[in-house]
Amino acid sequence: LLLVSVAVAASTVVSAASYSFEFLANDSSYEVEGIFTTADTLNAVGGYNILGISGAVAGAGGGAITGLVANPASPFAHTAFGFVYDNNFFPSITPQLSSPGVLFTTTSGMKWNLWGTSPTSYSLGFYSSNVGQVVEGTFTSAVPELESYAMMLAGLGLMGAIVRRRKNKSA
Repeated sequence: LLLVSVAVAASTVVSAASYSFEFLANDSSYEVEGIFTTADTLNAVGGYNILGISGAVAGAGGGAITGLVANPASPFAHTAFGFVYDNNFFPSITPQLSSPGVLFTTTSGMKWNLWGTSPTSYSLGFYSSNVGQVVEGTFTSAVPELESYAMMLAGLGLMGAIVRRRKNKSA
């Protein structure tokens, strides 16, 4: 019985989902590829809080993504470094990133903001040393990572084992 309780507790601790994504500027000057890690519960604005981001920005001033800029007003929009951002992700609607978008940093020291302006159009803005630029492009629909599916299947398997064990004990 203790083993079953521990298994249930472990399966409920997992509270994140991962989504791979890609942004490509219309003029091919920038490409961003990476993974969003999100909370698994909806927030007050109907999206999921982005908890982390990894990947890389290819193009002038790019580099490896070093982290997400925290949003002290989460899940509502906040302004910092010349950008308005909210760090919310909407996997079931488009645009999947709202117009405030997600704010992150790279190894080059630059701040980057990626946001959606319509279901088919996204923008990438960057800011460094009082110089900013915005490029328009497309966003490949974020797809859940295999790890998210594996965690979900493991949780379902544990729940099935628990139900089967309880059923066998009562018989």
